[in-house]
Amino acid sequence: MRRFTFLLICLLVLGITAVGFAAPKYGGIWKDALNSNPPYLDPVMATDTTSAEVDYQIFETLVENDTEGNLVPLLAESWEVNEDATIITFKLRKGVRFHATTEGGQPTANGGREVTAHDWVWTFNYICSPETNSPRAYFIDMIKGYDEYREGKTDHLAGVRALDDYTLQFELSGPFAPFLNVLAYNTFVVLPKEDVLKWGEDWNFHPVGTGPFKFEKWIQDDKIVLSKNENYWAKDENGNPLPYLDGIEFRIIIDHAVEWEEFKVGNIYQCYVDDPYYEEAKAKYPDTFFEKPMLGTYYYGMNMEKGPFANNKALRQAMNYAINREALIELVMNGRGEPAKGVLPPGMFAYNPDLKGYTYDPEKAKQLLKEAGYPDGFEVTLQYNTSSGHKRIAEALQAMYAQVGIKVNLKNVEWGTHLDTTARGEVPFFRMGWVADYNDPDNFLYVLLNSANKGPQGNYTRYHNPVFDMLTLRARRETNPEVRKKLYQEAEQIVVEDAPWVFIYHYTTHSLVQPFVKNYVLPSFGQYSNKFTKVWLDL
Repeated sequence: MRRFTFLLICLLVLGITAVGFAAPKYGGIWKDALNSNPPYLDPVMATDTTSAEVDYQIFETLVENDTEGNLVPLLAESWEVNEDATIITFKLRKGVRFHATTEGGQPTANGGREVTAHDWVWTFNYICSPETNSPRAYFIDMIKGYDEYREGKTDHLAGVRALDDYTLQFELSGPFAPFLNVLAYNTFVVLPKEDVLKWGEDWNFHPVGTGPFKFEKWIQDDKIVLSKNENYWAKDENGNPLPYLDGIEFRIIIDHAVEWEEFKVGNIYQCYVDDPYYEEAKAKYPDTFFEKPMLGTYYYGMNMEKGPFANNKALRQAMNYAINREALIELVMNGRGEPAKGVLPPGMFAYNPDLKGYTYDPEKAKQLLKEAGYPDGFEVTLQYNTSSGHKRIAEALQAMYAQVGIKVNLKNVEWGTHLDTTARGEVPFFRMGWVADYNDPDNFLYVLLNSANKGPQGNYTRYHNPVFDMLTLRARRETNPEVRKKLYQEAEQIVVEDAPWVFIYHYTTHSLVQPFVKNYVLPSFGQYSNKFTKVWLDL
């Protein structure tokens, strides 16, 4: 026993745990890359994964998803749901404070004060205010009084209340099964009223939250710099303060070839490895290459109100039959992905393995082209956001479409422009992808395809089918899981038949980190949703 105790003391002195791993080290700057300049750092306005990747470090929600997608507490310690699922009461974590300083040590307007339930009430009212015009406010339109507040009939949300400083209560207008999952989405973070009002329209460029890292600077199209929040509330398993890192530097590197070279020379610590570097990366870094299925779908959208696809289901179906998804994934993507028969990705509740999707059938595509009024084919322009990966996929599908007489011209634009023009309905044919905001089929079928959400709210194709709308509305209000499952599967089969999308593939997510990176875990939502609270560098 004495020899064991002596050995354990020696190990602790040397900074080594009993299982043989070095103890976490403090310090160091995490160096990362973003593949585009984020459209927003204001979480209330952000709808894309690039913005979210930064926001997850600065801001925090009541609940969050763990690395496997399970819902766990974050700034709420616990919650209770009443019998008919219309009242949800949260007990808040004490000792959580807003950032006291940002941008070179300048004091924030809130002074680093403690967060209370009253801040959450103000924040939800701010998010849902018609003056704020948050594109994701409708995610919580089931809160009691939402419509009255949006229409100016009242000056507050009736369904959000502070029972005391550490008890927050939501009342819903009716049951809404995904509500708790929705609250993990990166729009529904707590905000300091003082700083939001101080900066006004410039709040986007001076964000303040409660997260492990705080904002320092944003040099447009160059980099975003965050520093450690010295007053962060969380501790590690041994009671040591978090985070371990001194800060984060996100460089904006659009070209994947440049990103790969920067990783190889050690200038960035995490890399999204795309072809032609994928196989080399897996071989060279087998212990720090992470990969897993991802809750996301890659698709091409066809505008249902404009261009050749409007009021022409046969043409949209032809676009689906004309492509070989298996060949695309195998030859262009090194097997990374699963052919998409429909909207919902594998692993999500209500995913239907027996869904009747589209096979590769060029003769069927030609037949449908004739029915659609294009016996000799037609010409269309595909718009996609600038990326070598998107370009390779587009070129491969372009060649497949040519085999059935469809001439696809390619147009690449910057991500922000792509989002804006597709949201406004200006683009007849466009690339798009969707990664789960919250882990529920509601986030795919209702958000992306219900006609209530046409445009920037998610329904970029402007799809409208009254039966589909009814089914997805019923499903989000149904609390019986088996009934919900049947409703979603029926709705998905309808939208596959109507074909507002070219259903292409379901994502896998992967990430490569340097060998000296420790405590890194790849989330099921994708690399963009990672939080670096417990990551440390063994340099």
